[in-house]
Amino acid sequence: MGERKIRYKCMARYDSGLNICPSCGYAENTPSNPMYISPGTILHDRYLVGVMLEYNGEGATYIAHDTSTECTVLIREYMPVNLCTRIKDQPDISVSYENLAKYKAFMAEYTELNKSLARLRNNSNINPVLDMFAENNTTYTVFEYIDGVKMLDYLKDNAGEISWEQISKLFPPMFTTLGILHNAGIIHRAISPDTVYITNKGELKLTGFCISAVRTADAGLEYELFKGYAAPEQYSSSSNSRQGSWTDVYSVCALMYRSLTGCMPVDSMSRLKSDELCEPRMLSAKIPRNVSKVIMDGMTLSGCDRIQTITELVTRLFEQPVPKTIQNTAPRRRVNPETNNSQNNNYQENIPVNDGYADRNYTPAHDNYYGEYEPDNENHGNDYKYETVDRLKVPVIIGILLVAILMIIAVFIINMITDTKQSRESNTNRHNNSTSASDNVVSGDSPEQEETETLDTIMPDLVGKFYEFTAEKYKDYFTLEAEYEYNDDYEPDMIFWQNVEPGEQLVGGRATIKVKVSKGKEKAEIPEYKDLTIKEYEVKLKEAGILNYSILATKSTNVKPDVVIGLQVEGKDVKPGDIFSNKEGKKLIVYYYSENVTTDNSNLFIDNGNGSEPEEEETTSEKEQTTTKYVAPSTTAPVYTEPPTTEPVYTDPPVTEPVYTDPPVTEPIYTQPPVVEPDPPIDTSGGDDPGVI
Repeated sequence: MGERKIRYKCMARYDSGLNICPSCGYAENTPSNPMYISPGTILHDRYLVGVMLEYNGEGATYIAHDTSTECTVLIREYMPVNLCTRIKDQPDISVSYENLAKYKAFMAEYTELNKSLARLRNNSNINPVLDMFAENNTTYTVFEYIDGVKMLDYLKDNAGEISWEQISKLFPPMFTTLGILHNAGIIHRAISPDTVYITNKGELKLTGFCISAVRTADAGLEYELFKGYAAPEQYSSSSNSRQGSWTDVYSVCALMYRSLTGCMPVDSMSRLKSDELCEPRMLSAKIPRNVSKVIMDGMTLSGCDRIQTITELVTRLFEQPVPKTIQNTAPRRRVNPETNNSQNNNYQENIPVNDGYADRNYTPAHDNYYGEYEPDNENHGNDYKYETVDRLKVPVIIGILLVAILMIIAVFIINMITDTKQSRESNTNRHNNSTSASDNVVSGDSPEQEETETLDTIMPDLVGKFYEFTAEKYKDYFTLEAEYEYNDDYEPDMIFWQNVEPGEQLVGGRATIKVKVSKGKEKAEIPEYKDLTIKEYEVKLKEAGILNYSILATKSTNVKPDVVIGLQVEGKDVKPGDIFSNKEGKKLIVYYYSENVTTDNSNLFIDNGNGSEPEEEETTSEKEQTTTKYVAPSTTAPVYTEPPTTEPVYTDPPVTEPVYTDPPVTEPIYTQPPVVEPDPPIDTSGGDDPGVI
């Protein structure tokens, strides 16, 4: 048998004579996204990187092979695509000067998060961190490869749902783990069927940990939220939308909702408009009443009214509903039921009361309903005597009570009449003031002052205004609640709809106005790039409405630097005039020549001089220049050692500064100070006044 190679999709070995893996179907010539690490790259002199499995605004996850332990692992690379870029055909990351501060701040948060997870590596419900290291101007985290399936696939294999009995066995270890994470200050924010795995041992594992900016809309990075499972506060980055343990409670309850009913919960943003979420028991009668109610309480839209902690959630889920009773506090003594007489007929035993969890058809057991006990009256005489009131005093007391009630009613009616009259006068004055203020605005006298006066009662027209500026301008009068949608008629961040019509009178108090904000065009035509520099082409892209693009630099070869030479989308060439979709989440990669790139890259785009599509330069040393060769270990069986039980060894984030292009430094122009000739000495020989030399 000849040499065996590693296949980059499943990281198993196969015969080197085959170009396609017989198991996973991966072909050696499969193109990869140039923004991410090419398969076959060696990291940290130990990890052979395979294909990219997934990516989001924080970075990318790759399958990899640990050459030291001969195990398959997962490698997470910190790479926020809106803050940095990758040099073509190289693993190094380049950060522009203006994004450097954000890049380093988010990388510090990423490192601290994974260090905290590394301290919890012995918890079987968290995918353990095996290693951390700094390389290529970024930070990498190595995780154990999960031998199992996603919860979503597990549910599909079980007719779409599982029973409460199964959940009551599967979920408690995960509840305990979430409590530990919350105590450590870690909020997951992404619990869903895509981030929870079920291993072959029947255990749940949590994955998908990311920094908070990725799990919150408009927080500085491209966000990733799971529809139906993200809490409403995750759709806003304002200080009013606080996140905490209750955020994970919402996601956990949504996951249980999906698991028990087989239906994905209604998205929280849709529920804010019209809450049409059905209670789980309405979809499946097998779900216990108390479990159904607790799940709904855990998915309350208001974070303040929601179940606050995992501990409270578990307590309410698994508590046994016990009927409440009304206790008779009188002392009791044993009696013979046969001698029970009429004086005991007024005694009522403990009466079950429905507490909201018990079955409404509950009927108490009557084995001893007539009881073995009766009130002990021996200490109070032969008969139980009640305190009485003199018959003559009863009419007087009743009369006094009636007079008091009539006086209270009279005062209440008078106050109502007075308040109604004052309210009408206030509304009349307010209307007159607003009308006067409107007239003044039209006339142009003190526009800023007069517009401020009308904000108390009149709704302004927000359509066509930019959201951020408008929200700041009117923050003292009402709050804007934004919903972002693609719109071809309005620029990004521009309001194109409001739920309160302009000119309507606002009710007193701080109102919340819902608006729709444009995310830009859904589709746009790729503009021409011939003879344009990268700065000029960026302006063209923005004018065309293309939002998702990245810029990659290649080595300059006898052409004008900073000139655009080609375009790609997901490793495939595109040309001007093609339609690009912003909604699909793909990125337009723009290549240009740069004098700052010193690496001799292969497969560079070159301008053929006629403005047609860029070609690829043929080179015979492509693999020698861009691919690190992998040397297979000897055929003897490798010695596998168990990973240490102590905390993993990891290195701190890169000490060196990330590669970035400094702003142009120009030498200041200095001018020599004018040379002033000293005054000649004053001749004092013939004058009356002495001169001063």
